[in-house]
Amino acid sequence: MSFPHPAVTAARHAMIEALAGVPDGAAVLLAVSGGSDSMALTKVAMWAARGRIEVLSTTIDHGLRPESAAEALAVDRYLQRVVDASIVTQVQATVGDAGPEGNARAARYARIADIARAGGRMKGTGPLTVLLGHTADDQAETVLLGLGRGSGARSVAGMRAVGRLPGHDDVPMARPYLHMRRADLRTVCRELDLPWVNDPTNEIDGPWRAADGSPLRRSAIRHRVLPELDSALGGGVIEALGRTALMARDDDDALSAIAHEIGRELVRVSGNGVVIPAKELAAKPRALRTRILREALAKVARAGDVVYWHINALDRLACGVDNKRDIDVPGAFARRADDLIFIAPRAEKS
Repeated sequence: MSFPHPAVTAARHAMIEALAGVPDGAAVLLAVSGGSDSMALTKVAMWAARGRIEVLSTTIDHGLRPESAAEALAVDRYLQRVVDASIVTQVQATVGDAGPEGNARAARYARIADIARAGGRMKGTGPLTVLLGHTADDQAETVLLGLGRGSGARSVAGMRAVGRLPGHDDVPMARPYLHMRRADLRTVCRELDLPWVNDPTNEIDGPWRAADGSPLRRSAIRHRVLPELDSALGGGVIEALGRTALMARDDDDALSAIAHEIGRELVRVSGNGVVIPAKELAAKPRALRTRILREALAKVARAGDVVYWHINALDRLACGVDNKRDIDVPGAFARRADDLIFIAPRAEKS
């Protein structure tokens, strides 16, 4: 009697856990790029769904490579034989400041969110839960990217295993394989006879480059930094960075929850802006102050554009004794007067 490969068993257990909260008769949406990580979602999801949940998939083609359309259609033809229904669609990367990878990712998530919402309407429910194929390797890369930017706990905490689709808070999302290695998922694909496509944009010498002509940051981390770290530290770096992300996320969630409760008491809406008593805020630990300020700023500004320097400037304003200068932040400005911090949309500035 033969038994499934341990990697297949691990993937099945992870998928059962991911689908446990999905009600009978509902549907989930697999985001399948054609790479090994997302292809490993397909047969495993169908096995775990066991007919009680409908399994849909979507493949997004950015049209950035001449061969990408044919690859997307080939993936879709295969998926039509594996899952309950498959959709292939082409999107153009959005224009923005996030670089080629970030802009393409934003466009991809926007289209996936639209499909999840449409699927939910057909089912008479909210948006479908989207399953993403991110791995422990992806998590380690994300943690190192956050460290390289000098970001705080939220960025170092990496990706959530369960949460909301990035940029689309109404769309539920799960990453069943976030604790599994990419090599293990390739084993799953081989064991289950699942083909996959190797995307050259992920390679160190791929067609996409950073603004200075160097390799994309994630590709450089994947092919250069992580192997060197693993060698220098005696192995286990991917798993260690995953544990670091998990602990950082637990700490950040706890601090953010405390800050939210304090912010409910301190932050008051005033017209289109907010008002915060400076002395009361300054009396709190910095880890709470910065979170309160970030949440308050999100009420009136472009939260996605806010970085460390903006929050640090606001914190100095809160802790200053006689600081009445204006501070510009994305889409807003802040001013301290009479021991109150006023934050308002820039259009409101007089």
